[in-house]
Amino acid sequence: MKLGTLLRITDITLANEKFAELKKYGFESCQLVFKPEVYKDEEAEIIKKAAYDNDIDISAQFCGFYDNHTVWDNYFGFTTSGLNIEAFRYQRIEYVKNAASFAAKAGITDIVIHAGFVPNNPFAPEYASLVSAIHHICSHCEKIGVNVLLETGGEAAVALLRLITDVAKDNLFINLDPANMLMYGYANPVDALYTVGKYVRNVHGKDGCPPTDPRVLGEEKAVGEGMVDFYAVFKKLKELGYDRYITIEREITGEKQAEDILKAKDYFETMLKEIY
Repeated sequence: MKLGTLLRITDITLANEKFAELKKYGFESCQLVFKPEVYKDEEAEIIKKAAYDNDIDISAQFCGFYDNHTVWDNYFGFTTSGLNIEAFRYQRIEYVKNAASFAAKAGITDIVIHAGFVPNNPFAPEYASLVSAIHHICSHCEKIGVNVLLETGGEAAVALLRLITDVAKDNLFINLDPANMLMYGYANPVDALYTVGKYVRNVHGKDGCPPTDPRVLGEEKAVGEGMVDFYAVFKKLKELGYDRYITIEREITGEKQAEDILKAKDYFETMLKEIY
């Protein structure tokens, strides 16, 4: 198991410095967050070299959408989030495809996307459009040797399983975010692993709590301070044969973010030694 964190690059000239910092703090991997307006081949080479020179695995590229129209809540998120929103669908699909091509050139095998809210009803019109959009992205990625990982969040585990089986592509997997499952109020991550565990290809080390307001996501917490039962999650992952990456995520900024990430690293190292 390799421990890493999200590495955000906004200035390509600082890529080597960013990877060197991860190495300094003892990380072995990262998920790359790099969202330029236009992806360029020469920048893929810069990132590839920086990761290699600092001996850091890029376990996945987190491909958000370039627009800033998504509202991250349990209300307006339904009309702004993901690939089943008609107004933004085409531009988001094209941006993800370009990001996947960039990832392949940078030597990255996996991309992570937020699909959006997955309907429980398989006959809902927005479900059909979501299946079609993800199938299209997976088909593009299949040609260039890239896997597509769906970030967990706004869906029940069984709805996510249905989506994966309906898309029916061998390069479609899951980026398990156990905190999101609680924070959106749709699933318990331990229970969810019984349903979709065989598709997990990356894991976010993030903590949080269930929502208490139907319009607002539950609160994210520092690892160990929320309600994710990481011990049970890791035990189940071990049973499933998972032995890949844990990517620490802390969605705040500043010195406290760095402090919490390093504390989470120690927390996970101790727990993983006991379990694995």
